[in-house]
Amino acid sequence: MKQLKLFIIAIMMCLATTGSAQTKVNDAHDYYMYSWIQVRGANKANGDPCFVILESPGLGKKQKPTIMKTDDGRSIIFDNMMDGLNYLELKGWEFILAEKDSFSEWLVRRKVTKRELEEVVKKYTHYETITPKVQLNLAEKNIHLDYE
Repeated sequence: MKQLKLFIIAIMMCLATTGSAQTKVNDAHDYYMYSWIQVRGANKANGDPCFVILESPGLGKKQKPTIMKTDDGRSIIFDNMMDGLNYLELKGWEFILAEKDSFSEWLVRRKVTKRELEEVVKKYTHYETITPKVQLNLAEKNIHLDYE
């Protein structure tokens, strides 16, 4: 009987230790930067066909896309669309969502440091006292919905 009590106490201690280990707060996690990208046909300065990546960072589809460039400002060009996708994969971009009406437009993300993400959020986040009016779709208009 004594051995059974010791065994039960040992099991309870193990469970208590495991449970507390799982409830510790861990604020270390991955941070991601999101962008809309398109791989589009283009022409080089000499007229030869090529493909480029158009990127709309920060503001999604509302921001005018720009051609993806290297850190030193050179345009990144490819011979075909698959080479562009392979480049994105190599640079750490991960495909999240494909635009349903387009075969060349995707929501992508890549890992960044917390500091890099904080800089982007600070640059593109704005605060206003007056709440903007949400653009309603037809179903929302029909039920006279108003987001506050």
